[in-house]
Amino acid sequence: MKRRKRGGSTVRKRGAATVRKRGAATDRKGADGTVQIFPNDPESTVGLVPATPLPRALGEPPFVIEGRRYAPAPYAPGTLAFQYWQGEVALQRTIHVWEDLLERDFSAWHGGTPLRVRLRAGKDLNAFYDRKSLQFFYDVDKTTGRTVFAAESLDVVSHETGHAVLDVYQPGYWSSVDLETASFHEAFADCSALLTTLTDPAVRKAFLSEAGGPGRKSNLVSRLAEALGRAIFDNFGPGANSDPTRLRDANNSFRYAPPDSLPSGAPETDLAAEPHSFSRVFTGAFYDTLVWLLAREMKQDSTEAAVERARRLAGRILARAVETIAPGEARYRAVALRMREIDQSEEGGVATIGIEEAFARHGIRLPALAAGRARGARARAASSGYRALSALDPDRPGGAAAIRAALGVPRGARLERTTLPARVGGGVREQFIHRDSVTVRHPSLGRFSGVVVRVLCGCTFTRDPAGNVEGGTLAPHPHPTSTELARHLRRWIAMDAIEPRRSGPSSSRELFRARKPFRVSRSRMIERVYFD
Repeated sequence: MKRRKRGGSTVRKRGAATVRKRGAATDRKGADGTVQIFPNDPESTVGLVPATPLPRALGEPPFVIEGRRYAPAPYAPGTLAFQYWQGEVALQRTIHVWEDLLERDFSAWHGGTPLRVRLRAGKDLNAFYDRKSLQFFYDVDKTTGRTVFAAESLDVVSHETGHAVLDVYQPGYWSSVDLETASFHEAFADCSALLTTLTDPAVRKAFLSEAGGPGRKSNLVSRLAEALGRAIFDNFGPGANSDPTRLRDANNSFRYAPPDSLPSGAPETDLAAEPHSFSRVFTGAFYDTLVWLLAREMKQDSTEAAVERARRLAGRILARAVETIAPGEARYRAVALRMREIDQSEEGGVATIGIEEAFARHGIRLPALAAGRARGARARAASSGYRALSALDPDRPGGAAAIRAALGVPRGARLERTTLPARVGGGVREQFIHRDSVTVRHPSLGRFSGVVVRVLCGCTFTRDPAGNVEGGTLAPHPHPTSTELARHLRRWIAMDAIEPRRSGPSSSRELFRARKPFRVSRSRMIERVYFD
């Protein structure tokens, strides 16, 4: 999350119990009891609801909540015991949402180790993900006198967990200096919060009531992180957050403009290149897609079941787009196109008009589909594409050389191959990534001239249960010039987002406190440290 600068279907589930640190205190009394949680946010119109933690027998998800494990019981908000179960259930729900939408169990996070979760990481009105941990902060709202705990908001927990989920499927986005890619990371995290809170029946019912039907009014679902937003407004004024009812609102009218054409920072009511600000364009388009699907579903019935159907379809289209898109940079239009392709090929095109209208409303127009795309025409196109993709299969003779040629990289260039576990029913996803290191020298960069930037290209393949390539996407090497990369770096420099001192703060916590998501490594490489 970001504040002002200082000054459906059932799939196999991994379990829900927290991996406990050796030696952590555990109270086993009441292990079969229920807890109470905020299914949205402490400031939302839906208050506390009962929740039953999933039994440990179902397995263990890969996260570690630091400190004592509390027996399940309906603890009071503001207590560490409440935050323990709020955090665990919010993490469970987010993990299971993405397992369901991607039809694949989580076996590991980036790096292969469990995520550490710190519920009270220190005083602040924020939270962050740094590839090793999720850290949640707290501070006093000076107007209300209440202490606001980020870990008590499902919105915030699901947002930070969304960063971690995207990092599993598209790890190349992590260190990109492309502003739009960083903004998509933030948008995906906000979409994670939307999709997770809507799994709760009480939230779905309140959503229908508040939104006045199919979600066209600002409501508890579109408003993200209400408690943090109010505390930031109260403590730092409308210049930090213009609306005390939320931190961000997915029900917005922001329209796309190239981030390079926008100011680095702007009042919260305007669009800026800063990723949390610019993320609102994609989040708004995704929310409008969800609303369009809900309006379609409500023609059959106007119950909260319609909300669940719309949620699951919108979420699945986004999840499959992220899963299958080529590595490299995440441009909003490219993601939207991939969403439409997924809808056409896997969902019968039921959401295509909604996707096109939603993104057009936010300034992203997709090219018209070819006329007369009958089922047979799609099948012939898929067959033709399959033959071309077969030539790129690295397990076939000449396949690796064909991939390098298609990417525009030298013979013998290293390709990193990663394979995700099979989806339910079989089939795997593979990525082949080439990482290039480009030294950027430009007089406008000042002391940052000479830093090294990672540039990625690659391809994503899906294989059927027999191991045959059934689909794929490819992003050739962009071969950016120093001038182009310097343009991106200047925006981060203007935001004071890069720690230049190789002997300066080094831990993610220190850099988070300094509001420096990037640092210059000892080898002069620009490295991302965290997403908040």
